[in-house]
Amino acid sequence: MKFDPGKAWPHPVLRPPSYGDDYPNAEFEVEIEVERTKKSTAVEVSARFELSEPSLLRILGQGKAQFALLIRSPQTHFRELLKSRQRDVRRSFLAGALSGRVELAPFLICEQPLRGFQAEGWHSDFSGREFDIDPGSVLAEDVSKDYWIDTTDEAPLGSIFGHKYRSDLPNGRWEYELADDRVWIVMSNSDAQQYRAAREQADNQPDGQYLMNGLYLPALIAVLNDVDRNAEEYEDYRWFSSLGQRLEAIGCPHLGKENANRAIDAQKLLDSPFLRMPLIARAGLDGS
Repeated sequence: MKFDPGKAWPHPVLRPPSYGDDYPNAEFEVEIEVERTKKSTAVEVSARFELSEPSLLRILGQGKAQFALLIRSPQTHFRELLKSRQRDVRRSFLAGALSGRVELAPFLICEQPLRGFQAEGWHSDFSGREFDIDPGSVLAEDVSKDYWIDTTDEAPLGSIFGHKYRSDLPNGRWEYELADDRVWIVMSNSDAQQYRAAREQADNQPDGQYLMNGLYLPALIAVLNDVDRNAEEYEDYRWFSSLGQRLEAIGCPHLGKENANRAIDAQKLLDSPFLRMPLIARAGLDGS
């Protein structure tokens, strides 16, 4: 089970507007937070579910549906589905349970058989129709969120980045936002789907992450230049010290340095991703 923007369901599913209009006037939004214990990989995951559709709220109250948060950590082979009828879900994890990239996917799940189900908020295309829905079926889903969970010293540089989409951005143009917890790479819906697919492919190649690092390069150059101009504004942000420590470790000028050549520094931070391209290409040829 994971968020798949191209999946066709056998019954109406409430999804973000950019991915479907089965429920054109309803919302299912989930705010997820991950709090990490300082200098440890122990974390607390919390989620707040917001649901506006009356029929889905009704079956939730009847115990025929539950909110669900799927937590996956490929690096530690951890997988768990948290379920609750309450809008707030919270779960603590000991150090080492979750590490590296962690995927958090929110859903509303059917818990009891629904026979002849109808919902008030369906699109007019479903007017007068009824559906039989089995337990375990998805009734609503929000876009999954990815987080890196590692100590500062262990975390890859990519851990300071997060990804989100914005419907008004044209395909092929990415922007960035400097937030307290991470640097957000903002892209169009289509680019976000392609990025996710490319990352899954990269995870299956020994040097695939270096190819993904090449995608970060222009954003990292822009971020470094931005931070150099406004170091005092960002020095309390969570990612600032991690980025500064990595620059220091590879012998690059500290954040806030005037006239630093951040194009070169960014390549060093990403471990010269373009030098790895022949290895990646060779791996692809060997596997073809």
